[in-house]
Amino acid sequence: MTVDLLLPDLQRALAGRYVLERRLGRGGMGVVYLARELRLDRRVAIKLLPPERAIQPMARERFLREARTAAQLSHPGIVPIFAVHEVSDFVYFAMAYVDGDTLGRRVRQRGPVPYDTAARLLEEVARALAYAHDRGVVHRDVKPDNILLDLATGRALVSDFGIARVGSGITTEPQRVVGTAEFMSPEQVLGERVDPRSDLYSLGVVGFFALSGELPFVGPDDMTVLARQVHDPPPPLASVAPGVPPRLAETIDRCLAKDPGARFPNGEALAVALAAALDRRAAVAVRAFVTEARHLSTSALLYGAFAAVALPLLAVRLLGPDESRSAVVAAAVAIAAVPLVIMVARVRRLRKAGYGREELIDALRADLSHRREELAFLYGEGPSRLERALRRLCYASVATAGGIVLALERLPGLAGVVGVPTLLGVAMATALLAAVVARARTEHRTDPKAERRLRFWSGTGRAGRLTRASRRAASASISSVLQNANRTSRRPSSGRLKKLEPGTGATPISFVSHKANSSSGSSETAEQSAST
Repeated sequence: MTVDLLLPDLQRALAGRYVLERRLGRGGMGVVYLARELRLDRRVAIKLLPPERAIQPMARERFLREARTAAQLSHPGIVPIFAVHEVSDFVYFAMAYVDGDTLGRRVRQRGPVPYDTAARLLEEVARALAYAHDRGVVHRDVKPDNILLDLATGRALVSDFGIARVGSGITTEPQRVVGTAEFMSPEQVLGERVDPRSDLYSLGVVGFFALSGELPFVGPDDMTVLARQVHDPPPPLASVAPGVPPRLAETIDRCLAKDPGARFPNGEALAVALAAALDRRAAVAVRAFVTEARHLSTSALLYGAFAAVALPLLAVRLLGPDESRSAVVAAAVAIAAVPLVIMVARVRRLRKAGYGREELIDALRADLSHRREELAFLYGEGPSRLERALRRLCYASVATAGGIVLALERLPGLAGVVGVPTLLGVAMATALLAAVVARARTEHRTDPKAERRLRFWSGTGRAGRLTRASRRAASASISSVLQNANRTSRRPSSGRLKKLEPGTGATPISFVSHKANSSSGSSETAEQSAST
C-alpha cells in the first residue's frame, strides 16, 4: 500500500470546506480524490493539479482552462464543475462525484457492450457533445476512459475537457497534436483546424471499441497508429462484430469516414441516427410480415404433418402401375410447392412495399428481443423449477427403464414376474411424458419459433455475402500491397507521417500522447470509482 504524501498538506488546505476520504486515481493532468463538502454535506470529486506541475505556467493555465470550459457547460450528460480554488501551492476544482465506472474499464473487464446498451450510451454522449459544440466547445479527447457510467442510473457522462478547443479562432503558430492516438481524427492528427465532426470521429472509434472490444487501428507505437488514422481505411464494424444490427454498424462506419464531410454534420444528427438504428417500431409492412409469420406457424405445423404422411404414401404409389405415376409426381410436387409459393408471395409483397431482407432481420431481431424481455419477466432467467424437476424425472425414468431392460436381458425369467412389465411401461411412459412437458415448457419460455425464423432469414443469402466479402477482401489486400509499395518507393526512410513533419509545407506540429490522461485516473487503479 503506497502512502499519499500530498494527502496531509492537501487536507489542511481544504480545512473548513472539504474532508478528503480517499484517492480515486491519478491521470496525466491531475490527482482525483473523493471528498465530502461540509457546507452542503455531499460527496464530490476533487481534482488536484500536483504542486510540481502547478508551478508550470502552461500546465496551470491548461488545468484552469479545463475547469472554466466545463463550468460553462450545464448538461445532464456532462460532469458539472462546482468550484475552482487556488490555496497556497494547491490548484484544484470540485466537481460532481459519479459513482460507477468508465466505459473503457467496463469493456476491458467484461468485453463488448450489448448493442442496445451501447447505442443508448453513444446517443447520450452524442447529445452531450452536441450541447458543447453548440457553445463553441470541441472536446478533442473523446475516448472510453473519459466516458463515465453512473452506477445508479446507467447513463453516460462526458468528462475531461482539459484539451478542449473553445471558440473558432484560427492560429498560425506551431500547433501541438494533443490527444490519444487511437481515438484521434485524421484532421486532428494532421494538425488542421478541428470542428465538431472531429469529436464524432472519435466517438465512432469509441462505438467501434464498445461494440467489438477491438480498436479499428492499432500499432506498435503511437506514430504508427497516427499514420493509420490518416491513411488506412477502417475495417467495417460488421467484419469484427457480425451480431451488431446493420443500421447501427453503418452509423458507426459513417462516423469513421476520413472526409469530415462524409460524417454526420453534428452530434444531434448522430444521436438521431443512433436512436433510429434500434427503433423498435418497424415499418407497417415489416411488422405485418412478422405477425403473419407468427400466425402461420400453427398452419405450417399442421401442413408439415400432412406432408409427412402424404409424401411417403405417394412414394409408395410410385411403385404401382405406370399410368398413375405422372399424377403421383404432380401431386407430390404440388404438396412440396405450396409452402414455397406462399413464402415467395409474402416476400414479393414485402419487396413491393420497398423493404428488403435487412429491414426484416432488424424487425425479427427486435421482436425476439421484446419477446425475450417479456418471457424473462414472466418466467425468470433460465429453466424454472418445474422444468428442472421434469428433467430430473425424465432422467430417472429413463434410467429405471434402462435398468429393467438390462435386467430382462440377463434374467429372461423376470418377464414372467408380476408387475415387471407394468413397471417398465410406467417408467417409459413417465419418461416420455416428462420430456414432452419439459420441452413444451422450455419452448413456452424461450420462443424457439422466433429464433428459428431469425436464423432462417439471417442465413438466406449468406453464401452470396461470403462470396462478395471474399472478393472485397482479396481486392483490399491487393490494393493495400500496391499502396504500401507506392509509399515505400516515395518515402524510402522518412516513414508514413512525413507530411506531418515541420518543413514539409504542412502546419508544424508535435504529438503529445494522452493515452494515460484521464481526469479520473481510470487506467491507474481498479479500486477507484469513475469520477472525473
